[in-house]
Parts: sequence; structure tokens; C-alpha cells
Amino acid sequence: MERKIGFTIGGIQFFLSKEEVEGNLKGVEPENVREVYVEVDGKEYPIKQAFAASTGLLRGGFTTHDAMRVFRKLSLPVGTRVDLDTLPERYYAGLKNLHDLDKGEIRGVVRGLVNTEREKCFFMNYVRGTLHVETLLSLKRSQDLQAMAMVARGLFELAVDTKLIDAIPDAVKKIHAFPRVEKLRAAQKIVDFKAANPAATVDASVHETFITNNAHSIEAERKAVWPDLKKVEHWSGLKLPGRVALLKAPFDEMYAVEYPEMSWYVHPGPTGFVNLPARTFNLEAGKQNKLAGECFSILLTAVIEEFGIERSDAKIKNKLKRARLLPFTDSADEAAAVEAALLA
Repeated sequence: MERKIGFTIGGIQFFLSKEEVEGNLKGVEPENVREVYVEVDGKEYPIKQAFAASTGLLRGGFTTHDAMRVFRKLSLPVGTRVDLDTLPERYYAGLKNLHDLDKGEIRGVVRGLVNTEREKCFFMNYVRGTLHVETLLSLKRSQDLQAMAMVARGLFELAVDTKLIDAIPDAVKKIHAFPRVEKLRAAQKIVDFKAANPAATVDASVHETFITNNAHSIEAERKAVWPDLKKVEHWSGLKLPGRVALLKAPFDEMYAVEYPEMSWYVHPGPTGFVNLPARTFNLEAGKQNKLAGECFSILLTAVIEEFGIERSDAKIKNKLKRARLLPFTDSADEAAAVEAALLA
């Protein structure tokens, strides 16, 4: 007995079964598959061709994601053939779209809303994130891969830090106290170096004065804010693996799969570059922009929620989705379908 499922596209309700899809495509020759396909009776059809033939909809009237959702519910195999050479450009365009959206519709609003200490924490991470993105967008040569990995890794850590604000008790107090603890630690290292190397040209007098005037109060603050820690290496009291484990998805997958690779390119030595063909540099650059886009989108979403931007623009989160999806459309019809699905 055939099982029909119901779905709605563009306000119109449809019912479709696996058997109907197979019947509608019988005798239809598959077009060339560019990216996403569905397998029907052993043949791989471009997913939009198959969905249009199955429903009678024009190809501009639905998105690839609409078709994927329906075919998967019908237990029809859906797969992807990625045109690797187009991915770097698409990921770069997605990141640039996010930057342009932020610059045009978010940045000016946020700057006028920062009042509380908590809001300052979000704003500091947000500003650093926008600067990271602007740096990344300026890196356009294959020789820039190492720098791109460094910036993308920084964006990942900023996104983690931002989400931690709601996950760590007394986060705001800890964020504001941590720079003072770090200043004291850095000053003490310089003073200790000068004491061990008196002939060094380092002038530690300023640092000695800072320690004399502030060590007692900073140490008291450290013990009050982090009573169970002898050494505070991050305001959360956790190393990066612990931060990621606390937040879980999507950071756990990024940290396990993509973070080690970024570290290969950042750390000294030939680990990440030995025997790489020239084409790989372009693909790896695309991966850095992909991760950066994901992390910047997380950061922007957190800012949108914290400052209540949805109250004045109910579709602002969908605009973030549109910014990242549009570079992956291949025609004006597909782009229009994305616009309609997200912003209509």
C-alpha cells in the first residue's frame, strides 16, 4: 500500500507517494547532475528536475531544500555531487554577504543599544568578530592560507566565548575580572625575567610599579571570583576542550573535525603543507571561509537575540540564512525561490 505524505510549498498543499514519483519519472531521461540528486529506480536525477516532474511545480517555485525534505520523507535516496572548484568562491561570497548584512542592518543598531556590563561583553566579542571577518575577506591569495586559518580559528573561539556567557555562572563578572588577572601575570613574567637576566635591556620598572600598586587587590579579586582555581587560564575556568564539551553542538563537531586541521596550518613546521598540490590551497581557503561563515553567523545570531533586534526586524535571522544560501543558487529562479521561502 502506497504511503502518501502531505507538504506545503508556497502556501499550496500537496500529497505525494514514492510510487507516484517513480511513475511520473518512468521514461524520463535524467538531466546532467550538477550537485544534489535523488535516486529513483536506479537512476540519478537532478533533484529539481525530479521534484518538478513529480509535482507539476515550476522549478523556480520551490527550493532544493524543499525537494530534499520531501524525498527523504518518502525514503528516496538523496545525494550530492559537489563541484569542488566552485566551493571556495561560494563560501567567500557567503561570508561577504554576512559582512554586508551586518554592516547595513545590524552594526549601527547594536552600537546604540550597549548599556549594561553584560551587553558590553557581547559587544566586545561582536566587534572583534567583525574585525576578524574584514581581515579574512582581505586575504585572497593562496599564499594567505596560513593567515586565513589563524583568523578562522579566532572566529571559532570568539563564537564559543560568546555562547559561554549564558553557560557559565557569573560570566559577566569573570569576563571583566580576567583582563586584570592576565595583566598581573604578564607583568610578573617580565619582572621575573629581568631578575633572572639582570644584563637584559628590558626595562621592568613600569611592571614592578604595577605589581606593587595592584597585586594585592587583583589577587583578592581572583580568589573571590575563582575560589577553586589556583591558576586562571581563561575567564570560564575551562580549557578549550572543556568549553566545547559544555556547549556541545555545533562546536563539538567543529572542534573535532576542523579545528585540528586549522592548527596544522597555524603551528610551526611542515605538517599542514607537505606535498599539497596547488589546487588544494584554493579548496582549503574555501574551508576556512566556510567555518568562518558558520561561526560569524552564530555570533551575529547571539547578538541579535541579546539586543532584541528581532523586535524591529522579525526576519533578521532569515536574512542571515539567505546571505549564506544565495551563493549556492545557480539561477535567478533558484535565488528568487530562496528569497520567497525566507522573506516572503
